[in-house]
Amino acid sequence: MQNITTIRKLALAGIVIAAFLSQSAAAQIYKYKDADGNVVFSDKRPAGDQNESVEEVKLGTTNSAQTPPTIPNSEPLRKQAKPEAVVYETVITSPTDNTTISMGPGNFPVTALISPSLGANEFVQLTMDGAPIGNPQRSNSWQLSNVFRGEHNMIVQRINGGNVVNSSVPITVYVLRPSVR
Repeated sequence: MQNITTIRKLALAGIVIAAFLSQSAAAQIYKYKDADGNVVFSDKRPAGDQNESVEEVKLGTTNSAQTPPTIPNSEPLRKQAKPEAVVYETVITSPTDNTTISMGPGNFPVTALISPSLGANEFVQLTMDGAPIGNPQRSNSWQLSNVFRGEHNMIVQRINGGNVVNSSVPITVYVLRPSVR
């Protein structure tokens, strides 16, 4: 029963507001000059002898436009689109494949091209003959020393969170060192 009373009160309030708005929308506007000669616009007719110079301003119809159509949210489409896969490139640039390291103590540098640049949690690891050389690092170069003579296979691995995400193509180097017999 209270719901019906509340609904009736709201309906009555709506009727009163609609009547007030329609009356105020139809209100008249007057234009006249005051005692100092200033042009005045008002919704009230001035009192006194100014009545002969009062003009009623006729307003045109009020502009109105329809609300634009509802555009569907494109967010679900963006969420469905799969992010493009990152193309990693890891290449040993020096020494080149099948390089011979001449007579000496077996010291030589290894450098790699890493693309794209390493992320915050990414490292690179050089392996020679399947064994890691040093710890994973953020630099793309290594200085090897006292490498034993013979054939050695090298790979550079890109590591993210402990997982290998990309590896270079293996290269082979041949180290020549003097031997004592």
